[in-house]
Amino acid sequence: MEHIKIITINTWKCDGDYSKRMRIMAQQLKTLAPAIIACQECFRSEDGQADTLKFLADKLSMHYSFVPGRSKPRYLDGDWVESQSGLGVLSAYPIIAVNQFELPAVEGDEDRKVQMVEIVLPSEKKVLVANTHLTHLNNTLARKSQAEALAGILNANKIHDYNIICGDFNAEPGSIEIRSFIKKAGAIDCYTAGNGAEPRHSLANAFARNINICVDHIFALPLSGTANYPEFINSGVVLNVQDEATALYPSDHFGISTTLAIS
Repeated sequence: MEHIKIITINTWKCDGDYSKRMRIMAQQLKTLAPAIIACQECFRSEDGQADTLKFLADKLSMHYSFVPGRSKPRYLDGDWVESQSGLGVLSAYPIIAVNQFELPAVEGDEDRKVQMVEIVLPSEKKVLVANTHLTHLNNTLARKSQAEALAGILNANKIHDYNIICGDFNAEPGSIEIRSFIKKAGAIDCYTAGNGAEPRHSLANAFARNINICVDHIFALPLSGTANYPEFINSGVVLNVQDEATALYPSDHFGISTTLAIS
């Protein structure tokens, strides 16, 4: 039996106490020992001095792939720096192919993308990981359009042994956007499939107010050429522990985790 732990996490750009948070995030991820990590809001300064994905890859000894996006000045350590906030995938196994697609544009929140990477497991089976971040604007129709576009992209690229979709959808389970995506993609919610506890939560500030909101998700398509879905176990909320020394969380989002069980 091959167990592939997968985590999705919005890394919160360079906000908060960035350097301390990155160390905390790396420490907690190392303890969790995931095989695949899908990251959103990956910060990278133009001068390369700050790079979320490379930092985590170095600390965790993982392969990585970055898709740049959303370029603008951001405030880091007392200075404004030109930077990008993109999508990234970390993998304990080789990444052999990379692609990206544009999602439907939303005025005032452009440059939303889908990152797709192909990962080869020790069993030589191939996993397609799609990673995305839908619009944060209060625009359900626009987000639904992006979710449906994502479903179309996935259905046009359904050639791998396993197809996993991760990201910050800015929409809760049962929302119009998520229901539409699941229907059009033919996907399952891996958190539910892996018996994750309910209610689930992925926003730290809401959780501190005893409000359970989950906008971060992992989905899967049927096994290649079948109507059957992969098996998932041990789903849960992760990266939700405050650091003892600083009381900081790794991010303003918690992570969502599941484990793909391959017989």
